Amino acid sequence: MNKMKVQLQVSWLRMKLAIWILIAAIAVSVIANFTINMALGSDPQQDAQDIAAAVGELRELTGNNDLSIEVPSEMENVNVSSANMLLILLPLLAIILPLKTFRPMMNFGDSRRRYFAGLLGVYAVSAIILALVNSLWWPFEQNVIRTYSQTYNLIEVFDWEQFGFIGAFLYQTVFYFFVLTLFNLLFSGLKSPISWILWTVLIAAIPIGTSIASLRVHVADFFLALLFNDSLVSAIGLNLGLSLVWIAGAWLFTRRRTF
Repeated sequence: MNKMKVQLQVSWLRMKLAIWILIAAIAVSVIANFTINMALGSDPQQDAQDIAAAVGELRELTGNNDLSIEVPSEMENVNVSSANMLLILLPLLAIILPLKTFRPMMNFGDSRRRYFAGLLGVYAVSAIILALVNSLWWPFEQNVIRTYSQTYNLIEVFDWEQFGFIGAFLYQTVFYFFVLTLFNLLFSGLKSPISWILWTVLIAAIPIGTSIASLRVHVADFFLALLFNDSLVSAIGLNLGLSLVWIAGAWLFTRRRTF
């Protein structure tokens, strides 16, 4: 328990600066967007109507009734949800912690097995917290934030809201954990040739998969099953199953790791 507490403290110290910088950047972005929208008094739908009225006046002035400009029903400046911006922490956590906490914990006398279990615990708690924050933020964003600014949220983009509050929370949690374990795998064995092969395969997989017609369907099906799955149970199973594969690979690197 004492070593787990030390690992949490070390993890916080390594991540503290990145977390505060990210929170400050999000706060500045939110304040700037809110201030600009309030100062301009921007109403996307009204803006579109004003443009349509101006086109009508031009027709009268020019006598050309055929003059037309295609105007969207709403002209929107869409921003990323503030809660979604916190998800930048996912790759940051899974890059910084494997690289910056391994040696201090080994010097403290921790075993590789205990260190690795503690690292996964940090990832699991982080995934739960980020999923909970976004789930709680989502109703506030819908009812309050969108009065002043147009935003998009992953819950809406991937249609996770169809599963309700609990379902969306669970879907987010397992997907965020999937992302954390994938990055952890990639950064747990940077000096290993096998890791270099993994990096090469990952970088080449999507471009090759999307450029070859016979593979494109399978790539699309994979991402549909991963992110747009209509079955919550299937989505949880797929994300957790892949996470276990990444965890197994990361452990193979960690148990032989010396740096």
